[in-house]
Amino acid sequence: MNKKLLSGVFILSLAGVIAGCGNNSSNKKDSSSKDSLSANMKNSSSNSSSEASESSNLNSYSYSVPKKDKQKSNYVANGNLKSKKQFTYDKFGTKQNLSHISVPKIKTASGKVSYQINRVKVVKNQPATKEAKQAAAAALNLPNVPDTYYTFVISYSVTNRYSKTIALNGVDAVKTDAGQTLNTANQLSDPSAGQKLAANQSRRFVMVGYLYNYDSNPAKLLKVKFGAVYTTGGTKVVNGPENPINISL
Repeated sequence: MNKKLLSGVFILSLAGVIAGCGNNSSNKKDSSSKDSLSANMKNSSSNSSSEASESSNLNSYSYSVPKKDKQKSNYVANGNLKSKKQFTYDKFGTKQNLSHISVPKIKTASGKVSYQINRVKVVKNQPATKEAKQAAAAALNLPNVPDTYYTFVISYSVTNRYSKTIALNGVDAVKTDAGQTLNTANQLSDPSAGQKLAANQSRRFVMVGYLYNYDSNPAKLLKVKFGAVYTTGGTKVVNGPENPINISL
């Protein structure tokens, strides 16, 4: 498994904490299933046998949750964290604690394309194994993974009201009030870029981003700027919304 696919496995497990927001189909309710997320982070690739072996080993790795944690009342085995202080573990051994949850239902639009923020979570991540740190480094483009780090997980919907199929260009950037700027080349995973929406179709996506120094200088506001929309042939249909969506944490 290469680093890009490894990234996908890690982000998918991280996005599992927002389970209950539905999948990428417009006819699923929020409580029906986990969000589908294909990470497409632009990590540098390598053909070295050592990196290929490392990725393969991580792909087959499965962490065994300590019995004492399984017995705790706030442990959630299926990863569907609904209340603050609930926790789970991913397959690599990252303990994931829910620090914040909100359902803002914020909406914006550009032309006949509308966007809605469905659910927002902040997760405290504590890797318990070297495998967990290796997976996080690959997925989040981090040269060093701290013993504790935070991520935001945002479920959002995009609806196409045009009479033709459109192609999304994803999220341009996410800025925080703590001075951080994230994009898909820098600690942000957004699977919507390149995805197509048929006429009158709505799809749900999940973006995941790394929050620097959240424990000592927590961001309280995220500004999400969506990119332009194109035809399937590459002609611009409409720019993204003029103003970013402001999300309070």
